[in-house]
Amino acid sequence: MNCTHITEAFGLACTHINSGLVYLESPISLSFDGTLIGAYVQDIGQGRVRITDNADTLFHAMTMGVSPNANKAAKLANIAADCHIALSESGELHASCAEKDVPYYMARFIEAASQISQACDAWRPAPISKFEKIVSKALRAGFPKRVRRDYEVQGASGHNLKFQFALDVESGNPQIIQTVSAQDDKPHWLSVYSTLGKMVDLKNAAPQARRLVILESANPQDVGKAASALAESASVLVFKTASQLIEDIRSLAA
Repeated sequence: MNCTHITEAFGLACTHINSGLVYLESPISLSFDGTLIGAYVQDIGQGRVRITDNADTLFHAMTMGVSPNANKAAKLANIAADCHIALSESGELHASCAEKDVPYYMARFIEAASQISQACDAWRPAPISKFEKIVSKALRAGFPKRVRRDYEVQGASGHNLKFQFALDVESGNPQIIQTVSAQDDKPHWLSVYSTLGKMVDLKNAAPQARRLVILESANPQDVGKAASALAESASVLVFKTASQLIEDIRSLAA
């Protein structure tokens, strides 16, 4: 395969690797990290080639926090199949074709990788807020070796609920904690409603569970509204300082 001919014919950047292998790179990027979509094109004889991403697309997705499972794999395989591309169990996007059909299959390959990256982008975990990091540091300093991150428990709905923190998990009755950060001097209301839903579900499943929401300081009137909304399902503290937070949590346990 000749890079000069390929570049002229396809308009893709071509890197010659050896006599039977080239790497084609498109100007289109993966939506979750900006990596340009590309594929290896290998001569497999008798005028045929194999196109593969060497599982790079899904590897990049996993490094960005996307966790694989059977349902996600099935959805991604369907996306690939709709583009006439295969997705192996090991996460490799690939297709085999006649060398003359490479333009068609590369176009479909790029389409499949782009759509898969968009699906994976939607599955990425939300980034940790600055406020959550502040609370995490305070909890670890105030309660050494007693803090568990990403604590999961089943709610009354039957769904697994994930909370940012739990204290004293080994005790059998941990303090389950969720934070709500502020945005534009107001509580982030989407987080307020999401937290409320999880706390209500937990309360219905385990009324005795110790539930705590920590609000980032913001406009007092808006913080008061958020605290009132959450108060029926959990204890609510407004963060002032790290030392005050630890003192307030200890007071709740007293």
